[in-house]
Amino acid sequence: MKLRYYADAPNYDDHERIIDLLYTISDSYGITVEIERVNNRFGSVQVFPGSIRENSPEDVYDRDFHYNRTLGSNIDKSPSQAFKAGGRHVDIDGYVGVIDDGLVWAMTHRGDPIGSGPDVDATDTTLGFLDQVANHGLEAIEEKYMDEDERERTVLEQFLAADIVDGTAHRDVVVGTSQLPDSPAHGANSSVGEMITRTVDAIIETDESDWIVQTAKTFEASTFDTALGQVLVRDRLYRLDTGKNTDTTLAIVFNTVPWELDTEAVPATVGRLTAIADGADVRVFAGRDGQFKEVME
Repeated sequence: MKLRYYADAPNYDDHERIIDLLYTISDSYGITVEIERVNNRFGSVQVFPGSIRENSPEDVYDRDFHYNRTLGSNIDKSPSQAFKAGGRHVDIDGYVGVIDDGLVWAMTHRGDPIGSGPDVDATDTTLGFLDQVANHGLEAIEEKYMDEDERERTVLEQFLAADIVDGTAHRDVVVGTSQLPDSPAHGANSSVGEMITRTVDAIIETDESDWIVQTAKTFEASTFDTALGQVLVRDRLYRLDTGKNTDTTLAIVFNTVPWELDTEAVPATVGRLTAIADGADVRVFAGRDGQFKEVME
């Protein structure tokens, strides 16, 4: 996933601010950024952390926007309605798009929220969106084109691809089925089953233990508390299903770290919060853009 700036914005100050924000986003979160210059108004870009290339607006429109159903679905209008003035003239300079195996989202208003009127979502403007990403990282991008399940799935797939745990991974494992009443009316998909069973994001079988992995988006207090409770309940149900002597390793995986959080200052407290009286501590991993690091002393 990356951010692509279709440059140059018509306004010089907006152009400079966009480049500054992209630099901040790249530096703070490791998110890939690039510039596609379709209208070189303001000369060379002196310092930028990503690639810069020039193409005609027509060629870029045909490549990224033309008949792009995914983009149209995510912005609730056809690309030609949003990015062709009068349905004919290509009008893409000054916008930033999200690239995830193609262009999947782009704001539909240039500039900042102040100049767009009260009916426009601030994050649907170029500067409003980039400000949001600069403050909240990957989550602010993914929420534009992914639902919550897709976003959590992205965290899991990135963690598994990082090969931090060497084992066989099973995704979306239902646990607690051994506790269901012996009645066809109370299966895992019934209201009773939904109360008793849970779904583990992943169970990774290794030679030493079975990892119970629960994912969450942002490493902050509220999501930490929720994820900790989830992984403890799922571990208990897994043990009831497989036998109390099953060795398990509990792990919570966060994909996004707020830029202002110094992760080196919190391991001791995290260790105390995740300590389990009769077993090993819950292991906590936090990362930026797929690069995960264990939060530990």
